[in-house]
Amino acid sequence: MIKYGHLDINVSSVDLAQLNFVDLQQCYCQYDNLVQYYNKHNSSIWQMFDSDCPQWLWDIAENLLSSIKENLSFVVSIVRLDPGNTVPNHVDGHYIVQEKYGKGKTARYLIMLEDWKMGHYYEAHHQPYVKWRAGDWVKFDKDDWHLAGNMGDEPFYSMQVTVKYDEELK
Repeated sequence: MIKYGHLDINVSSVDLAQLNFVDLQQCYCQYDNLVQYYNKHNSSIWQMFDSDCPQWLWDIAENLLSSIKENLSFVVSIVRLDPGNTVPNHVDGHYIVQEKYGKGKTARYLIMLEDWKMGHYYEAHHQPYVKWRAGDWVKFDKDDWHLAGNMGDEPFYSMQVTVKYDEELK
């Protein structure tokens, strides 16, 4: 189930500019229609995970989770989607949280790190999501289809908090 919320955050352009991304990943194509159109030149993202992420990212995650439920097992990542790239329609595997904490129910919180900019786009379950504010978040489950794109002229930054849980979350 898709849910939306807001978290007060203060991420500066300096914080984002100082990130040292080293992992460029081509987005995967999960069904045949996509393979002929999406490739490493138009559907790649820069991403860093867990221990490579700066402390301020962990602080945001802790703030989010303390407002939802105590003692959740979670992992974090940050994504930079450069202009001209898209993330095709897909579902997430939530592999890292399950590798770290075992199999179980998982969900992901996508937190927007900056106010919406022209050309930045996110969609889940055929619902477009634009004009967000820094700190707005979208919660979706492991089986929720979603996509993103950057048709603008500046990078699109977001972070992910992937949680493993036993009881339903807010």
